[in-house]
Amino acid sequence: MSVKVNLKLPRNIWTAKDTKTIASNTLATVKRRSMRGISSQGKKFKKYSTKPMYVSFKGARLKPKGGTRVSRTGKSIYYAGGYQQYKNDSRKRQGGKGQTAEVDLVLSGQLMNNLVVLEATDTRFRIGLTKHVQHYGYEVHKIRPYIGLTDDEIDTLVNAVAFDISKKLGRNV
Repeated sequence: MSVKVNLKLPRNIWTAKDTKTIASNTLATVKRRSMRGISSQGKKFKKYSTKPMYVSFKGARLKPKGGTRVSRTGKSIYYAGGYQQYKNDSRKRQGGKGQTAEVDLVLSGQLMNNLVVLEATDTRFRIGLTKHVQHYGYEVHKIRPYIGLTDDEIDTLVNAVAFDISKKLGRNV
């Protein structure tokens, strides 16, 4: 699963470098939107689970902090408020200015750090996940679609390409 954009542009005007620039800007747009809690369908992400859960101290992507109580074995901690509480407690989320949306797909940062431009040629680019997070990143996408572009983002992409081509042709836009 990845988002693939094909460009049918004159090769003497548009280069792989141009595509890489547009791809990088598009990737930044996808990440910013996700941090605001908006899906690739333009809707708010589904809320995190509040089903009570235990989180192991060993192997967790983010060291558990807070929680309700340590398990009998001492190897995990209980969160009565589920994943939502785990994320908020572990990130010491205060709800202040400058923070991302509550559902922003960021716990340790691994998912968004591994959302990259996989390919960029003179005619296309592809954005997706590296092998390091594919095992869970595409499962997250099924529940909270983030890989892809909203209609507004597609319009912005088309306008950016048109602007760049006009600039190369020496036309005022």
